[in-house]
Amino acid sequence: MSMPSQAGIGELIPLMYRARWASSSLSGEVRAYGAGDGSGAWEERGSLEVAPDGRYRAEVTDQDGDRDLLAGDDAGGPVPFPELMLPSLLLPGFDFQITGSAEFVGRTGIAIAGTPRLASLQRQERVTALVDAELGILLRYRRVSRDHTDSAEFTALSVIPPEPADPDALVPATVPGGGDRGPGPLAGGHGRVGQSPQDAPAFTDAEVNLLYRSDLRPQRFAASLSEHADTATTMRLARQSFATTELGRRTRWLWRPSDDGALENSDRVARLAVAMPGCYLIEAITDPGRKPIRVTCDGHRLWRTYPDRVAVRAAEPPPRPIATILDPAWLLDDFYQASAAGDAMVDDRPALRVLAAGDALSSPLSPLSGTPVVADQIEAFIDRALGLCLRMVWSYQGHPALRTELTGLTTDIDQAVFSFDPPPGMKIITGGPLAETGLSPATIALQAAKGTAGLAVEIGRRWLNRHDIADPGH
Repeated sequence: MSMPSQAGIGELIPLMYRARWASSSLSGEVRAYGAGDGSGAWEERGSLEVAPDGRYRAEVTDQDGDRDLLAGDDAGGPVPFPELMLPSLLLPGFDFQITGSAEFVGRTGIAIAGTPRLASLQRQERVTALVDAELGILLRYRRVSRDHTDSAEFTALSVIPPEPADPDALVPATVPGGGDRGPGPLAGGHGRVGQSPQDAPAFTDAEVNLLYRSDLRPQRFAASLSEHADTATTMRLARQSFATTELGRRTRWLWRPSDDGALENSDRVARLAVAMPGCYLIEAITDPGRKPIRVTCDGHRLWRTYPDRVAVRAAEPPPRPIATILDPAWLLDDFYQASAAGDAMVDDRPALRVLAAGDALSSPLSPLSGTPVVADQIEAFIDRALGLCLRMVWSYQGHPALRTELTGLTTDIDQAVFSFDPPPGMKIITGGPLAETGLSPATIALQAAKGTAGLAVEIGRRWLNRHDIADPGH
């Protein structure tokens, strides 16, 4: 199997997503090493053996000679050498390009390079790797950021393909209405050939490619973006849930708000225009509060416009709450326990419905108001043509916490919308976020000091009140 060109990315990404390392009998030797600012260099060496029935044993020895033993089977247990065995962990954070092919430890490999995706939290990191063209695991791997470098590689690897199974003994890995799900990786509940339908992988190859945007062109569209956040209700539900925990009961006096009406709901609308890579416009239609009226990036400069000033910076990627709308690859993260839930129509556009659940789902702030979100379920609708989230509903205990939706979407936009000329006489500010406030450094420091002092006073007041209640005789 060979994928020497970028045309093969639609085959490679699903292969990495499924990473069939436990479906073959294999043995190998692994070396992992790295260095970081302040932590110095480190190195580990290990061995791995996987039996035909999926049982495995791994042994790791660190640079001090301490040994650690991992053992399990394909139904559970810690995954050995996850940097190499679970390349699906990299897909939500990195946009991979095929850079060539090579032979390594006697295996055919596909060379790839990854840069941070729009919604990635690792915006300063880069990854290079060699993917086994048959198994989907990584033969070698290198991850670099400003302050650390991590590498891992097989120094020896032997693979024995699985013996042909009795077709009558296998259960087709299909999901009603979902098509052939195919074999999947060990981690995160994904399945293997011969498993039951309910354990089948969450997404088909085509669905993985849609979420990853493997074969789609750079986005270019304009639409109306609406946001509704029910912050007060969801935070009340979250406080009630937290109060039942041991930590919540012990610290209730500290975290319980003195004013339940302090948190306000949000209903906002903005115009969103995008021409990737690099160009975007977020223009408020309703009152943006303290947020800019208009945010414009032409790929070179970023303008943030307020009623009395314009802040100018070097170009930046879209804010992460907006990026999660544009780039749904974050739903491939096993943390979200996401799965396809059929087709849908949103604003007359075909979409894939995706459901995700978890005890406490990580979420960005809301895209327009910056409202924090608490959620345990997500319903997302992914545009089939553009690979973006047409609608998202974040819920907590069955109550909608945040809803975002794109309507009136068009791909016919004028590039001129991404340019900006400040009005005559408008105050222009250059610098970072602090300079953008329009306040002097001394005023900013004073406001920060007041905020810190106010927090200390409030904590002290609650401490005294708590003890007065606990001991009314004093």
